[in-house]
Amino acid sequence: MTLDELDDLRCFAVATAREAGRLTLRYFRGELDVETKADDSPVTRADREAETLIRDAIAERFPEDGILGEEFGLEPGAGRRTWVVDPIDGTKSFIAGVPLYAVLIALVEGSFRGEEIPTSRVLTGVIYIPPLDETVSAARGCGAHWQTAGQARAARVSGCAALEGARITTSDFSGLRRREPDLARRVDADAGLSRTWGDAYGYLLVATGRVDAMIDPVISPWDIAPLPVIVEEAGGRYTTLAGSGVLGTSAIATNGLIHDALLATSGQRSD
Repeated sequence: MTLDELDDLRCFAVATAREAGRLTLRYFRGELDVETKADDSPVTRADREAETLIRDAIAERFPEDGILGEEFGLEPGAGRRTWVVDPIDGTKSFIAGVPLYAVLIALVEGSFRGEEIPTSRVLTGVIYIPPLDETVSAARGCGAHWQTAGQARAARVSGCAALEGARITTSDFSGLRRREPDLARRVDADAGLSRTWGDAYGYLLVATGRVDAMIDPVISPWDIAPLPVIVEEAGGRYTTLAGSGVLGTSAIATNGLIHDALLATSGQRSD
């Protein structure tokens, strides 16, 4: 696949994510009928309608491609490519009226059912934050793009070279302390700033250089599928907390310079 073809796929993903994001804004801070799914996570009408919109757009443009989404599961394709969709990443934030939820779309090479795969198979990805009208996207070999406030620029990670004083974020510090106590203590002791600007927004902040690391000790495939290509094309590094370059059940994204220092205290580290 040529770089132009990959960038065309990125542009399609961005346009589709933005359209789905506009749909979610019709419900944001309004009256919501919230249901609880089997895994005890919340879901709203906006989640389902946004995923349906994205699925319809993909099916019309790329009818042979598979689709894996958080709300409606897997629709297998011909096996050449699979789109991975999270229509509202951060549904709890969305329900609470907090403007940091995201629409996530990624394209993975080959068939994908949510199993562990090398991050190199992620061809393109987009994070769109509808209430902020902020987008970060990337395609392999094409760089990372940041659009906000009507401006477009390259997305680049920070140059912070030491863990001491670094800006680190996670989705839930209580969960980090429970699952990764040594890593949490290291962050508490050395980080210059630690906040819960979590979910996909934390990874967007890494890719745009506003924080230096984002940590998730537990994660689902649709929550992270766009992230490796975005972080890596922005000059950073993405792995599991075991240090593997795969889409797995944990995630850490950094500017690359402090990655090993954080991994050194992870309980999931395999070496």
